[in-house]
Amino acid sequence: MDKKATRLLRIEVNDVNDNLPIFSEIHSSVPLVFLIQLGNTVVGQLKALDVDDAPYNSTYYYMLPSCSNRDGIFTVDKQTGIVSVTNPNDLKYDEYHLCALASAFNMSKAPDIAFDGNNASMIAFTVRTETNNVVEQMNKMKHLFENHTVSVFGIDSETTIPVTRLKSHQPTITYQLGSMRFTPAENEEIPKESAQYFTIDPGSGDIRIDPMLGDYTEGVFTFNIVATQQRTTESIQIAHIVKQVHNVKFPSLLKFIFDQNVHLLGLNLEDFNQHLHNALKIEPALSDISVIFGTPHVYESAGRNRSSICFHTLRNGVILRQESAVSALSATLNGGGTLSRLYQVFKVANIEPCTEVTRTLSSDLMMSRSALFWTGFSLVGILILLSFCIYACFIIRYKNYLNMKKASLGQFFI
Repeated sequence: MDKKATRLLRIEVNDVNDNLPIFSEIHSSVPLVFLIQLGNTVVGQLKALDVDDAPYNSTYYYMLPSCSNRDGIFTVDKQTGIVSVTNPNDLKYDEYHLCALASAFNMSKAPDIAFDGNNASMIAFTVRTETNNVVEQMNKMKHLFENHTVSVFGIDSETTIPVTRLKSHQPTITYQLGSMRFTPAENEEIPKESAQYFTIDPGSGDIRIDPMLGDYTEGVFTFNIVATQQRTTESIQIAHIVKQVHNVKFPSLLKFIFDQNVHLLGLNLEDFNQHLHNALKIEPALSDISVIFGTPHVYESAGRNRSSICFHTLRNGVILRQESAVSALSATLNGGGTLSRLYQVFKVANIEPCTEVTRTLSSDLMMSRSALFWTGFSLVGILILLSFCIYACFIIRYKNYLNMKKASLGQFFI
């Protein structure tokens, strides 16, 4: 008799409310930060997860008063987790540090409990105000821009002029030309054709100059470059960068001759520039004169250790011709002895036309000394390798020839 029997067992699984809602952000090393947009009351939304099935997966949100919300400026919607500010005009600080609780229980008011960083049902977050954040960002960015500086096209010229000190590309910051103004030099007129010699790199802000600018009218170009940062919902102008490019030609260039070597001049140049500026400001007739220097060079003279530096002069932002510049800077023509004493202290021997300076343009086609060295070294290496290959081929062919000769002689004697 078979005593085996089967019986059907029915197993019923009932879900109970045994899991608490948790915030996934607690596992992230990046703090949760909300930014209040101007004119908005909605700050952001909190989201907690309860892994229980319905109806045990209900989640309710409460703002804990134990953080910086004791005055009740911020509220959270119990059902949706949306954080709001009751009155934006009540915001007095740059940022607020808040904390919230996610609970599975529907309570009439937020529990008066302390925040626990180890509790996954609690989360701390920061709220920053848009206005203060923008002002703070602009203040931090000011020192990164090359603002109110002058670049000279004509003395040790550059075809790329940087406008920032940022070492790397910032994808959230873009640059565009706001305006460009041209002031012609003395005795020059504004040309009818526009100067299409400049482009602004939208990523770096660099001003790129066409070398053909040298054929354009002499004068001063003033650029207003706008730096814009892309925010979450809008673009905000964080800086207006003013740059000047002076297109200078030889009829306006002079040079100071110094009775000192070029290395000593390089050390004293900034001091000389400042004292010259102060001396010109003292004289009422010369207070509107400014001098822009180039780079010191060795001045070749009869056995004397001299140096020189080319410069051009402006009056109220207008480039002066050599005659006008000499009249303004000559110690003989300007009495009072201020310039004369200054020239004696810094050993200024003379003022001459700048005709010996070489206008060099830096471009991608020009090679540095190190690049030229390695290029020459590579060519020599290639030449040696080629010579070795030719020599090896010659030896192999000559050896084969000798073997063939030896074989033919052996057959002859046989």
